[in-house]
Amino acid sequence: INYHHTFAQKHDVSALLGYQEFYKNYYKVNAAKKGLIDESLNQFDEATEMTSIGGSTEDYATRSYFGRVNYAYDSRYLFEANFRYDGSSRFHKDHRWGFFPSLSGAWRISEEAFLEDVDFLDNLKLRVGYGTAGNNNVDNNMYATSYGSGHYGINGSDYITYVPGSTLGNSNLKWEKTTTTNVGLDISVLGSRVNLSVDFYNNESSNLLIKNKIPTSTGYSDQYQNIGAIRNRGVELVLNTTNIRTKDFTWNTDFNIAFNRSKVLELYGNKETNYFIQDYESRMGYKIEVGKPLGQFYGLVYDGIYTTDDFVQQPDGTYMLKDGVPSLKGFDRSQVKPGDAKYVPQTGEVDENGNPVWSTNDRTVIGSAAPKFTGGMNNTFRYKGFDLSVFMNFSFGNDVFNMSTQRFIGPYLSNQNSLAIMNNRFTLIDPATGKEATDLVRLAELNPGQYGDDIMWNISQNNKTAISDHSSYYIEDGSYLRFSTITLGYTFPKAWIQNLKLNNARVYCTLNNIATITGYSGYDPEVSAEGGALTPGIDNSSYPRSKSWVVGVNLTF
Repeated sequence: INYHHTFAQKHDVSALLGYQEFYKNYYKVNAAKKGLIDESLNQFDEATEMTSIGGSTEDYATRSYFGRVNYAYDSRYLFEANFRYDGSSRFHKDHRWGFFPSLSGAWRISEEAFLEDVDFLDNLKLRVGYGTAGNNNVDNNMYATSYGSGHYGINGSDYITYVPGSTLGNSNLKWEKTTTTNVGLDISVLGSRVNLSVDFYNNESSNLLIKNKIPTSTGYSDQYQNIGAIRNRGVELVLNTTNIRTKDFTWNTDFNIAFNRSKVLELYGNKETNYFIQDYESRMGYKIEVGKPLGQFYGLVYDGIYTTDDFVQQPDGTYMLKDGVPSLKGFDRSQVKPGDAKYVPQTGEVDENGNPVWSTNDRTVIGSAAPKFTGGMNNTFRYKGFDLSVFMNFSFGNDVFNMSTQRFIGPYLSNQNSLAIMNNRFTLIDPATGKEATDLVRLAELNPGQYGDDIMWNISQNNKTAISDHSSYYIEDGSYLRFSTITLGYTFPKAWIQNLKLNNARVYCTLNNIATITGYSGYDPEVSAEGGALTPGIDNSSYPRSKSWVVGVNLTF
């Protein structure tokens, strides 16, 4: 229902009232049989033995009531009020509904009488907004524990029974709520040749919906929970300029940059709970800590490899790790070899002989997936009929977990090759004898680059865990500058095409993903294998971003 009316030529009022309903039903049946008499018979009914049969069904529905009221006075003072009342079948009936209002206003200062004589000012508008929004992004029916079919053998017979799933239901699940406050200023000057928009925002999300791991002693592995609250606060700037404007040539620039800072405000609804560790496939940890930003990588600080200088030669021809040199807690120091990977102890723990040791207790924050700033810039040039557009985007200060390197660096898995960087590994085998060298002088001769930053650990069994350790070795700077799109076009003069009954004709060529300037060693620094806010910045075998070109024609008849 819509309503609009203008009173006394200055009071403009409009209103909207609406209702929306959505319903989805999913039904699946699957079955398998074997025992085809002839492989050329490919019909299901031709098989003689049923091996499995199953199915599932899911329902999902939402219902929403919403409204909006707008009021403007003399095109100078603008107000808008909105509300939504949303219901979702994904929550228990006691927590199914959420109310989400918002309010915003704007003041066109440039329309005021005291600015009438300011000739260079074309527009000046102040904007303020406050509002809430809901999120119900969880799997269906997670307020209850789901069951499936299973088999139990009793006294030689097979019995079909109900088996609970791995996710424990939570009847207390409720809407995740984000409250947003925004203050903005729009300025246009010099005949709108310079336009600037500045926005400050503060977004606070409470009752975060997270699939959280729970103790296996419960009989389940995880549960959806409303675990806490986070804040995102930042500044966004958008600048549009006309740098040059003549009869035949124009140059316009569109530039934007954003600075965002996240902060964990509360966990588990209990301010006494300070942090928890979220693992990603047991490959990397993330520390979710109250008062700190999201995206903190958590692991051991890689300290290169042991060099021959870390050992002392023994009279029997073997070697031993020097006193005071750190080693893995609980590992026999006599088994440590030159070229083994080592890490920095953080807790100050020592063994029974006073030598520093490291363990999982020495994990610490080793990077952040959150960029210091992001942005983009587009330059458009026009000369007579020609037009050229160059778009670039960038990110600075964010780290990436290169899980692809961790998975494929090798060579400890069956039939696994190694990455090329392993060619520069520390060598223990003496090619002159074909055996492992134990003389430190000879090992130093075999490994003249052992002090380099790019030397890799040896491939003895001691380093088997190096391909799965939560290690800073796999954290890389993900900053980049990407030349995303370049378009060159030509618009034909009207005199050339008027006999063809065309109003406009343009040909163009667009190049996509031309080049990326980055120090990241993977295919693409702009990656994240996980869409969730708790585990960002993961390159898990991400497919390389394709380069492409397009040639086209625009015709207007």
